[in-house]
Amino acid sequence: MLLESLTLPHQVAMPNGVPLYRLDGADRGVVRFDLLFKGGYAVQGKPLLAMFTNRMLREGAAGLSAAEISQKLDYYGAWIDMYSSQNCNHITLYTMSKHFVPLLKVLEDMVKHPQFPQDNLDTVKSNNKSYFMVNSHKVDVVSQRYFENSLWGAEHPLGHVVEAADYDAITRDDIVDYYSNYYGSRNCTMFIAGSVDDAMLAAITGSFGSDIWGCGKACGESVVVPPCQMSGRRVVGLPDTMQSAVKMGFMAMDASHPDFFKFRFLCVLLGGYFGSRLMSNIREDNGYTYHISAEMDAYGHRNAFMVSSEAANEYIEPLVKEVYHELDRLVDEPVDETEIELVRNYIMGELCREYEGQSAKSEVFINAWLSGTDFSSVNRYLDEIKSVTPADLQRLAREYFKKENMIEVVVGC
Repeated sequence: MLLESLTLPHQVAMPNGVPLYRLDGADRGVVRFDLLFKGGYAVQGKPLLAMFTNRMLREGAAGLSAAEISQKLDYYGAWIDMYSSQNCNHITLYTMSKHFVPLLKVLEDMVKHPQFPQDNLDTVKSNNKSYFMVNSHKVDVVSQRYFENSLWGAEHPLGHVVEAADYDAITRDDIVDYYSNYYGSRNCTMFIAGSVDDAMLAAITGSFGSDIWGCGKACGESVVVPPCQMSGRRVVGLPDTMQSAVKMGFMAMDASHPDFFKFRFLCVLLGGYFGSRLMSNIREDNGYTYHISAEMDAYGHRNAFMVSSEAANEYIEPLVKEVYHELDRLVDEPVDETEIELVRNYIMGELCREYEGQSAKSEVFINAWLSGTDFSSVNRYLDEIKSVTPADLQRLAREYFKKENMIEVVVGC
């Protein structure tokens, strides 16, 4: 195999106890720096609150306007990604190593001294609401919302089906309160990857690693996942659409479960690449759709299995029938060694691409951290890929592919 085990990140001790994980490599003078704050959707008191709080950090800080922050980033050719997930709020800086220290000061101001200006909040809310309204006419987007509602239940933060009114309900006081509770050194974890030197580490220590800062409490573990709330068919009408979307699946195992990696292999074989069983049957042989996939969606420590496709209304029922046919085949018939080797080679090739460069590798280790597993799990996945057998895959199919546990969501006409 061309792909060998990855070198694991090295933890750097910060005086204030904030973990910093360092992944060195000569990435052409480029560096990626991540700040991760425990919290996310799982602890928000209102829908969308985590997302808006994180997004508003760049709308003015320590006397800098949003335009001035953007100008500084543009001047140095850098950018910042900001998003929220189930149990974490993410801030990622990408820049050249030689510009890291001055940009770190901008990032520090954004994180420690945000202003949350009301006018900017009104604009951000309006823009995001407009984007939401446009997406609310897309069958794939709406089917994802209702699939997650069925997975988690309406009372869980991830199960709430967002409405336009949720955007109007967010206030500046909500954002200030959420920020005060979850942004601080006690909830922070840092990753840095790429061309890193001692001056950069010293700057990180001075900005984020020396004194205790921010919120005075540590966020506990994320909400325990409830059992799946629904199974069976759920149809959601969306008038004037050209086709319908279908999502099928169930809540699967934790990332730490011993079946997790081989089940991921099974998902790729079923619907994770162009020559997969679902694509060969439903696209190539029957022509029901242009694309169909099977994958694992990560929600913090938990994962959902999901088959996803779009098709003309008259093809939805035969498409669903063929999905179950392919699941039954995996239950009833051992997979041929030739097909396993083909999938193995495909996955290894994709991982070679995914692991190219220190920034991409850092993303892999961050995902391991988010899933609650240790960094060595990344290399265990490589070992599992190399050792999977037909008996493994048939056992997994028999244990997990049970129609009575399957959620089906169909959105369209």
